[in-house]
Amino acid sequence: MTDALTNNTKHLIAALVAGGVKHFVISPGSRSTPVALLIAEYVKHHPNTQLYVDVDERSAGFFALGIAKTTLSPVVLLGTSGTAITEYTPAVAEASVSEVPLIILSTDRPQELQYNGAPQTLPQQNMFGKFTKADLAFNLQDTHHDITEYIDFATQKFVHLANTAPCGPVQFNLPLRKPLMPTLGNQDNVLVKQLSFSKPSQIEIDILPITAKRVLILAGPNVAESYSDALLAFSQRYHVPVIADILSRARTPETIHGIDYLLKFNQLTEELQPDLVIRFGKTPVSAKVLQWLKHNNIETWHIDLNAGTDHSRHVSRAILASPQDFLRQANVLPSKEQQAFENNWQLINQRDKRLVREMAIVSALDRAVSPKTPIFVANSMPIRDMDDFFSGFNTQTIYANRGANGIDGVISTALGMSATTKQRSLLLTGDLTLFHDMNGLMMARNYQLPLDIIVIDNNGGGIFSFLPQAEATEYFETLFGTPLALDISKIASLYQLSYVLLKQPEDLQKVLNQPTDGTRIIVYPSNRTQNVRDHQKYIGESLW
Repeated sequence: MTDALTNNTKHLIAALVAGGVKHFVISPGSRSTPVALLIAEYVKHHPNTQLYVDVDERSAGFFALGIAKTTLSPVVLLGTSGTAITEYTPAVAEASVSEVPLIILSTDRPQELQYNGAPQTLPQQNMFGKFTKADLAFNLQDTHHDITEYIDFATQKFVHLANTAPCGPVQFNLPLRKPLMPTLGNQDNVLVKQLSFSKPSQIEIDILPITAKRVLILAGPNVAESYSDALLAFSQRYHVPVIADILSRARTPETIHGIDYLLKFNQLTEELQPDLVIRFGKTPVSAKVLQWLKHNNIETWHIDLNAGTDHSRHVSRAILASPQDFLRQANVLPSKEQQAFENNWQLINQRDKRLVREMAIVSALDRAVSPKTPIFVANSMPIRDMDDFFSGFNTQTIYANRGANGIDGVISTALGMSATTKQRSLLLTGDLTLFHDMNGLMMARNYQLPLDIIVIDNNGGGIFSFLPQAEATEYFETLFGTPLALDISKIASLYQLSYVLLKQPEDLQKVLNQPTDGTRIIVYPSNRTQNVRDHQKYIGESLW
């Protein structure tokens, strides 16, 4: 049985790699012993692969998510039996909604222990339900001669499924009997018959020349390969203005940003209203922009490999194609009206923006980061301020967990992102989000990951101060403000990380220019009540 276990597990690992896996994240446990040992042995002898060990399953799930999100490739997540596997659920849910390829290997107790009072035993098959695209069980200790070929074939098939748009997680459940020790030290090559999947390199789309007189592009969050160069060329050729969501990975000083504030202050006059909006990608960070399209009955096309997912129910034409393929084939009939339309949008985009205190952190970051710096942004206030005020002057590689729009696992996901590049990465977050995922900082310490974590410390949940419940003053702080009074310098000390107190936003560039190794926590103290007043003043003074 042990020889079958070793052989079949080696084939499973080799087939995962043949399918495109390069990163493995393991949460240690007893039942996962043979798979964990053989993955570690494989990675030791294959330098093109990488292994990370995260003892906290919840953190591990999001760490793997961060790697997969930024590399656009499937990542393996291995855990032990029982409630340990359930801890992956938040990351699996986010991966599902965000269309990120994760491969969950859930080691399990054998069938004779199921529903029979055995400890650390749960029904793990299809544990994640609709959050996974598919699930499958392998008996790695089966000695039948067909099982090894089946593992080779089905594993590659499922990895391909996870990495096929819309991407998402898949689960392999692996019931194992004792003894669990595999045979180590045999470095004979495992031969896996390669299963290749071919698809057209380009998709032909039936698109007539676009005849609308005023065309606008709304580039929403992008979870696939960048199309920024094609978008820029199209925009310049046909004089089409582009509203670039902060997560589009296409935002530059030439694209339009701050659409939420433009709409809040009714700055979109008749001269700025399009006849047609071509929308790329996922749901924009700005909720108001989709409301604007629907309220004004502006014709909207949605171009995406999963086009038609529109909770506003306003899209009139869904084109199942990548933005690259659409931009390659589409063309806009030239007109003086289109050129004037573009000029009007550029004029409003070039107005000065005078930002103060917490709001100014984003503009300082815009100027301070090195070119092409990967930035991860927490939800709630940070992502909204980034969408409103960040111009993309130096970098367009901005990421966030916007599938479920939650603050769970942000630290671990950002650390997973930072593990994919030698260049220092950056995370912009709040103190409440930091608290939700403090355990993730252990990965920063253990792997000396090059990440600067900027924490806006406003002692609680800043976003709630902008919502109607802020008027329920008797209960607001207890239920929504939730002040934690964290001493973040002690958190940094606990995980042996560098700590910097940022007294004013304009000092950020000096801090980021100071060389450092590993992860650094940079804290900017803020005040929730003052921040609301600053935002209201910004709107009221019509600084656009």
